[in-house]
Amino acid sequence: MVFLVSGHAVLRALGVRTASALEHLAYTVGASLAAGIGGGFALNAAGFLTPLGWAVWFWAVTTAAALVAVRRRDAPDLPAWPAPAKLRLWQGAIMMLAVLVATGAYALAVRDEAAYREFKYTEFWILPSANGESGRLTVGIRSAETQAQQFDLEIIVDGQPLAVFRSLTIAPGDTWTRQIPVPVLAVRQRAEARLYRPVDNRLYRSVATLVPPI
Repeated sequence: MVFLVSGHAVLRALGVRTASALEHLAYTVGASLAAGIGGGFALNAAGFLTPLGWAVWFWAVTTAAALVAVRRRDAPDLPAWPAPAKLRLWQGAIMMLAVLVATGAYALAVRDEAAYREFKYTEFWILPSANGESGRLTVGIRSAETQAQQFDLEIIVDGQPLAVFRSLTIAPGDTWTRQIPVPVLAVRQRAEARLYRPVDNRLYRSVATLVPPI
């Protein structure tokens, strides 16, 4: 209706004659696009630029053009399609090869797109308790990696070990959080969380925050 039917009806209503089916098809698409552009302006002005409005517009254009074409005595008919050309064996083989190459390239592109991530990272944070409760810290890990990762987590307050979590397995898209109780003193304390990879025991992430005093 958008690209062919309305344009064909408009061409018959205007009496436009074409020499071949391909020429008629090109004119049909052009007339349909012209009707669509005019419809966009009309529907926008009427405040009816909706899917229902588009359906009503193309139905009205096609119906009106078809009625005009019926009343015309010289409305042109659709040109005959040319006879199909004979296809040789080697031409068919080349076409099949081209189809296979294009299909394979598309399949590879889809697979690579599904596996590709522009940023592969692990979020890591340590914050005071969200509800304002003193003496508690919230530690969290969120994975945006492409596969499950294993970590060791160590929490230190003023240089002294406070808590250790071993072999935390975080799947892609998962989030791990814990609330850690911290002794509250009259002075501020510095709390640091360190994330290690057990494979090489190297420091992977490090974050810190201050523990509010009493």
